Amino acid sequence: MKIKRDILIILGNGFSIDLVKHLNLEKEINLINLFENGDKVPWPANSEPGFLSCCRCPALWQLGARPNIENKEASKIIEDVITCANVNAFSRENSGHFELSNTYLRAYHELVLYLKYLFIYYNHILSDNILTKERIEEWGWGKLFKTLNDSVNITSVNIITYNYDILLERVLKKLKIEYSMRGFDKSNLKKVKIIKPHGSISFRSAKEYDKDAFSIKYNRDGLGGKIEDLVVDETLNLEIMSNINTMIPPAGESERYQLVWSNVLKKYAIDAARELREDDEVIFGGVSYCNVDRREIDEELINIDIGAKIKVVNPDTQNTFGAVISSLFGEYTHFVDSKILGGLYND
Repeated sequence: MKIKRDILIILGNGFSIDLVKHLNLEKEINLINLFENGDKVPWPANSEPGFLSCCRCPALWQLGARPNIENKEASKIIEDVITCANVNAFSRENSGHFELSNTYLRAYHELVLYLKYLFIYYNHILSDNILTKERIEEWGWGKLFKTLNDSVNITSVNIITYNYDILLERVLKKLKIEYSMRGFDKSNLKKVKIIKPHGSISFRSAKEYDKDAFSIKYNRDGLGGKIEDLVVDETLNLEIMSNINTMIPPAGESERYQLVWSNVLKKYAIDAARELREDDEVIFGGVSYCNVDRREIDEELINIDIGAKIKVVNPDTQNTFGAVISSLFGEYTHFVDSKILGGLYND
């Protein structure tokens, strides 16, 4: 008799990169250099391209954010902006005037909204004619999701994703896999559950605002919000604006900005890790473990039963994350390609 198991899947940007690569869309949808296509992203108020520009994102522009900069330079700008915002959020000395005038802090507010509309722009590029059920069923992750959902020996599948896009949700829908969104769905009975602690392009304020009122606000007024104030809208209706920031930028630490909704979802993520028992399994897919992301990942790692089986999917085998995993858990397997996932968990 086979053992009944719970599965926890933790996804990072590498998951979405892998899908885009599978669909041969790396140039159109660049998930490594987040500024490369910034001039193509529409400004929500009038739908004109050029969100990343001197007139719309002056602070980011002043820091060197350009559509033609190199990958490392783009990552460095984002890391600097988020690091400054994180430290400033803990400071009790800085006045509102300082936040309104400091270039890095103004750039933070620009980055939050720019990323939201960048990923909405990418979502529209990846139309249903491209993201077909047939293509998904050829993909390692797609095969894995279907196998886990169909298996009678898998009792639950919790998926923690730090991605803002809704590619995971679209993939599951194409495969006709029902799921619940933790924090939003009252029913918690579905086998597959999604937790998005860093937010999503599909989250918005329940109160609707007209797109003509869109602007970038350089203060913390739009950074709070309770989860009860949010709804999930996967239609991405661009006629409706949100007055609450519903995304935590890369390297962002939600508790520093006291984002109530994010802290609730973060607790769900920790609970999902804590509920695992010996012989349950965890799959990390495309998760970054750079210095600014480690704290959040570490919180999940230390709450996982040491008897759990760990699998990591990442093309880079010479990484610190692998060393940390092997120091905590006895059963650790590393896969360099998601294709192998299609052959796992077959009853």
